[in-house]
Amino acid sequence: MTAKANHATSATSCPAPVVLFGIDSHGKPKGARFGKDQADLAIKAANQLQLRVLASDDPKVADLATQLPVGRVHATGRTFVPFIRRDLYDKLVAAAPNGNAHPTSPPESGSSGAAGAKPPGSSSPNLPKTWQEIGVGDLVVAQQSPDDGWYEAVVAEVNSDMLTVRWRDYPRERKIVRHRLRLGLLYPGLKPASDSLKANKAAAKDQNPTATAPSAGSQPLPRDWQQIDVGQLVLAKSEGPWSSWWEAIPVEKVGDEFKLRWRDGVNKSPCTRPRLELALICPDAA
Repeated sequence: MTAKANHATSATSCPAPVVLFGIDSHGKPKGARFGKDQADLAIKAANQLQLRVLASDDPKVADLATQLPVGRVHATGRTFVPFIRRDLYDKLVAAAPNGNAHPTSPPESGSSGAAGAKPPGSSSPNLPKTWQEIGVGDLVVAQQSPDDGWYEAVVAEVNSDMLTVRWRDYPRERKIVRHRLRLGLLYPGLKPASDSLKANKAAAKDQNPTATAPSAGSQPLPRDWQQIDVGQLVLAKSEGPWSSWWEAIPVEKVGDEFKLRWRDGVNKSPCTRPRLELALICPDAA
């Protein structure tokens, strides 16, 4: 009982902790919390250390921060972030916005697109608007293999049109190289608030669903989210613990809600997804 009380007290003493965490070159998780007096220096150091930044006044984040060792910024500017347990690292990933804190991998020298990376400390990942804009630090969707589906990945290196990406939620897996046109894009704009979504769904109830039978041949690929329509090919995120993306075809539309069928029978049951929660496959890929 006393231990729990002390734990709660320490959590409230740091209402807005700054946390650095990530995986080192050997696949070991690291993490630390920093006080307000060292927060700015710690965030700047995150780029050099290739660590993620989690800064939030959410009580859950504050509680997790109390379980982390205290990081230190030395007089030389060097930041010390010790190793942490794997389960604690997983909790930090889950507590970050959309399951992911902003990846702060430093831009590679000479890499095209490095200027498009967001500054450290941003609460959301950088989402490119077009395939040509993809740069270091951007969040995209990459296909491991046709049997494994697509997964969210962060661009680690750019060499002309060949991009090296690391898996966002599986940092210990090896990096892969993909052509930029072989990557999927997530919606880069602001999504409607929950109240707006409820209003849109209520308005959609008064509309008659539109549907057409998908052709037997290949489905067209929309170039942007407003072009998504029945019979086209997109990526939809499956439900379940793996949270992978699979190719799907909208078969019915009501407002901005789509009923989709999985193209390769990944899931027998159709799913329903909002327009802006779908990902795009590049129509220019040969």
